[in-house]
Amino acid sequence: MSHLRRLFAVVALALVVAPLVASAPLFDPDEGLHAAIAQEMVQRGDYVTPTFRGEPFLDKPILFFWAEAASLRLVGHNAAAVRLPPLLFGLFGMIAVALLGRALFDEAAGLIAGIAYGTMLLPMGVSEVAVHDIGLVPFMCLAALCLVRLENNLVASAFRRKILFYGFAAGFVLGLSILTKGLVGIVFTGILAVCLTVRRPESWLRLGVTLTIAVVVALLVAAPWYIAMEHAHPGYLYYYFVERHLQGYLTATQRHAGRPFWYYLPIVIGGALPWTGYLAGAVRSALGGAPGSPEIWLRRTLWGWFAVGLVFLSIGESKLVTYALPLFPILALIVGEHLATRSSRGFGYIIHVAALALLPALGLVALKVKFGEARPFLWTAVLLLGLAVVLIGRHARRSPSADALIDGIARMSVLALLGLMLVAPRAAAWMTGRDLAATFNAAGALPSRVWIIDERIGSLIFYLDPPLRAQAGTDRVDVSSFPEAVTHARVDPDDTIFAVRDNQLPRFNRMFASPPAPDTRAGTFSLFRAETLRKSY
Repeated sequence: MSHLRRLFAVVALALVVAPLVASAPLFDPDEGLHAAIAQEMVQRGDYVTPTFRGEPFLDKPILFFWAEAASLRLVGHNAAAVRLPPLLFGLFGMIAVALLGRALFDEAAGLIAGIAYGTMLLPMGVSEVAVHDIGLVPFMCLAALCLVRLENNLVASAFRRKILFYGFAAGFVLGLSILTKGLVGIVFTGILAVCLTVRRPESWLRLGVTLTIAVVVALLVAAPWYIAMEHAHPGYLYYYFVERHLQGYLTATQRHAGRPFWYYLPIVIGGALPWTGYLAGAVRSALGGAPGSPEIWLRRTLWGWFAVGLVFLSIGESKLVTYALPLFPILALIVGEHLATRSSRGFGYIIHVAALALLPALGLVALKVKFGEARPFLWTAVLLLGLAVVLIGRHARRSPSADALIDGIARMSVLALLGLMLVAPRAAAWMTGRDLAATFNAAGALPSRVWIIDERIGSLIFYLDPPLRAQAGTDRVDVSSFPEAVTHARVDPDDTIFAVRDNQLPRFNRMFASPPAPDTRAGTFSLFRAETLRKSY
């Protein structure tokens, strides 16, 4: 067991350190926006209302912004400070999944589940960027842990002693989840409570009372900030809980609406890589075996939690990739129990090795297709890492030891992570405004007008020097569509700058009678002055 604990620690450390060492720039659309909001929170000293360029940002709760702001104050206004909170939330999620797995099964299953969660493609990717969703998982899992531990205490005396403790503990972490991502943590904890009750009907009262206490406590924990927001912005509670939550779930009023019912299925299959192959065996384990055995019931409870959660998300009109994140700790628990009770070297293991070997190379293929980026040394590096993964996987598969198998999986995961960290900075270079901000910072002043063509501008605002950032209101720096850029070029001052991403140049050039030549470049941006564009009509 000590060996498994060390592997858990090594993988966890690699997942936190590697993205910081890779030092990819902040990228848009979401990461740069959230970083700029936290930066503005620190500068203004207003820790109640998130704002972007002075305008209230009401779409997200506050806890993640608090974490970002604290990191910026402690570490400085740089990408590492922005990335540290989500990385720590990801680590916290691994630990919470491991604790929940230990409570459900045993320590080995919990540790493997924690490793699986941390190295699944979607949770790992989300933990490396500054988005709120990664903060939900640890709070949800800790609330679930409270219910599981209470449900394991069968005698009435334990019920009387523990119900208040577990109710308040679950309520506290669920309150933090409300401050992170709204009500979804309560929903998934409630789904687990129902599944536990189906497994053991006599526990319905203790679980029901505990969950009721937890919800009341959660609302009390979250209430001060929400009340402060309602006071500062009358109508906020209606907007966030009715329009964003209820209407967003039931109606096609949000921008993420209109996606098919099966939208989350490929996300689950792809996002669970490289562990997806083990799920087929885990399904067979849940369906087979002695119907009344505790292990079978626990497996079916987890599958029920996952299935109901998947249906709940799929019914909602508003769908987004990161909304599926609460499903992945459940899948990790299923995989952890499966591998802890059997040494899988078949189909699931082959998929695991192949995915770890190929993911960095597939990242380079996507980089080439989307942005035309192709650097020989990157191809050489990721192919060598892929070969090393295959050799380690082959050796571990031939070993009869279960410890050797898990050790091989951990080693392969670290190598694949290193490969992905080689690709990440090059991909981020095509989605960041850092180099554009550096160009303006070097000039010491903003032009009369700056139009960013068909791009978000959060990272640009974050990287601007403070004096320029103070000038970068919507009247000075803003986003423009391609057709609007032509109109702006006709009437704006001569020194107005139009920033076009290089991979969008063919589309931009078609807007003019003769393709304009860029006045200068800034990283992956080509910059045009309005005076230059007018000559190309």
